Amino acid sequence: MNLALSAQENTENHFRELYYYLYSNSSSSRSERILADLSKLILASISEGMGDLGEEVQAFVSGRSSANEVLLPKLKSVYPSAIKGHEFFSLDDAALRHSYKILRKIDLISSPSHTFGDAFQALMGPRLRGDKGQFFTPRSVVRCLTDLLAPKPGMRVIDPACGTGGFISAVLDSWKTQGAQGQAFGVDKDSDLSLLASALSTVHAQNGEVSIINANSLNLEELKANGVALGSFDLAITNPPFGAKIGITDKSTLSQFELGHIWEQKGSRSIWKKSNLVRPTQDPQVLFIELCIKLLRNGGRLGIVLPEGIFGNSRSGYVWDYLRQHGEIKALIDCPRTTFQPGTDTKTNILIFQKTENRRCNDGIYIAVAYTCGHDKRGRSFKSNGEAVSDDFEEIAKDWRVSENERLIWNKTKLTNPYYLVPRYYDKKLTDVVTEDAKRLGAPVTTLGVLIKSGVISVKKGHEVGSEAYGTGDIPFYRTSDIHNFEVASEPTNCISREVYDQYADQQNLQSGDILMVVDGRYKIGRCAILHEWNKRCVVQSHLKILSVCDPEVVSPYALLYGLSLSSVQKEIRRLVFIQSTLGGLGQRIKEIRLPDPRTFRKWGSALAGFENAIKERARHAELLSSFGNEVEL
Repeated sequence: MNLALSAQENTENHFRELYYYLYSNSSSSRSERILADLSKLILASISEGMGDLGEEVQAFVSGRSSANEVLLPKLKSVYPSAIKGHEFFSLDDAALRHSYKILRKIDLISSPSHTFGDAFQALMGPRLRGDKGQFFTPRSVVRCLTDLLAPKPGMRVIDPACGTGGFISAVLDSWKTQGAQGQAFGVDKDSDLSLLASALSTVHAQNGEVSIINANSLNLEELKANGVALGSFDLAITNPPFGAKIGITDKSTLSQFELGHIWEQKGSRSIWKKSNLVRPTQDPQVLFIELCIKLLRNGGRLGIVLPEGIFGNSRSGYVWDYLRQHGEIKALIDCPRTTFQPGTDTKTNILIFQKTENRRCNDGIYIAVAYTCGHDKRGRSFKSNGEAVSDDFEEIAKDWRVSENERLIWNKTKLTNPYYLVPRYYDKKLTDVVTEDAKRLGAPVTTLGVLIKSGVISVKKGHEVGSEAYGTGDIPFYRTSDIHNFEVASEPTNCISREVYDQYADQQNLQSGDILMVVDGRYKIGRCAILHEWNKRCVVQSHLKILSVCDPEVVSPYALLYGLSLSSVQKEIRRLVFIQSTLGGLGQRIKEIRLPDPRTFRKWGSALAGFENAIKERARHAELLSSFGNEVEL
């Protein structure tokens, strides 16, 4: 085990000891107050290490004075922007003194700031769970985005939704590596988070380098009153709170922003125009996009983490027209779904933008796709075998630093749809993988759309029967969760009656050889199964599409199933899925799926033959076993 990991584990253990001691021995059971007081103690410990709180700490630790009598006034004078006049320690002095002694075991001044931050974030994790749309930005994303923006000496950098200050600390570390200074500003309306950000960012900061402000960033007058001037920053880097459940409804706030107004599009291909009408509500992340642009000087750059819904929802097209009016989209990064798990399942992507009045002819934008982020969906950084979870963000950052013609991960492309900017949709590398599989089979590449248009296959949709129909009979109702390894497995509790079946039987007209493809949901999109004579009497859920081969002599249904299930084609399908919040869908993009042309199936040889024989043999056994499935009532 390396020293850095040992230091991190040691720091995490000390923080865990602190937190649970306070939770068990203080008079407050509110984690928010415990963490707020712990943040103040951290600031006191840092200040003591820097020589600012020597006498006051000794008076407190010795029991001669209380924390509110000696520590708090001094902290307010040293950190006036972080600790407001109404702040006070809410825990009893005995608990605070014991905690301070534990805190002294941690070398806050010389330990790497990310080690300190990670430990506290691990502790704070349950505190940020989406009620305010706030989630910790993983260290892999923080480092990657900071590396891409590359803060130079003397720059002014701001995070207007700084949370615990992860980006601010990374910027400060970058300057320290360069032996340089700059000005970093963090703003957050949550007093506890801004206090914690002050603690985290102060670890390695020098005087004048950092300022953490407890204010509402979306109130422009409040920003101005706190010395944050619009149009004065070189970089804005942020992961704003997101979610429709925390929409901004205050009309005075919305009226300050162009994106707080209703935008209209006269035709499907015309650009969006802002109206004079203020929206009834707006998602906070949309307003933060405009806020960041307002904060930047001409030539300034923005790096922002956003929900995928903004990148692919046609109703968000006005956001992209607004951005193009104020600068250039420079790069997009597709983030894995695990990025913010286990905190939230919301899919996110990253936008890098430059504010400029003199826009060049757009010769394309850079696209990168991250499949891993350094942790799994449960937040674990190591697999069960002890191997570290890979981190594509680290490789993406490295690849960005080389010259443009030497980049292997990034690819430059032009947008085919100005309002569809899901990054992986433009990933050229997947094209090559499908082509290689097609060559191996001796087939050209085609699309489902071409096969449908030529009349080779037809596509129908499934239906919803309603939960009240579940368990009313013995006819299977197949759902996405029933698709397993090219087959469907009926769940008896979801079976429906003959009457319900008759409502949908003619519409779905299911036949042996029909292929069920998952096209919507949280998982399994793209997975396929085939129906047989013995299980075709069923109803299929609306999250599934029914692909029917019109003439088995032209296209074998097993060849279609084989082609759609190739690893390269499954990756191709992932490229086409758009995830709105936590639910994904293929939509009309199902027609764009590229695959080896199944009309050449007779040339596919032993690979297809073995696949078809295995499925038919398994179906034969399944049909035989199904006859033993009748239960006897006792």
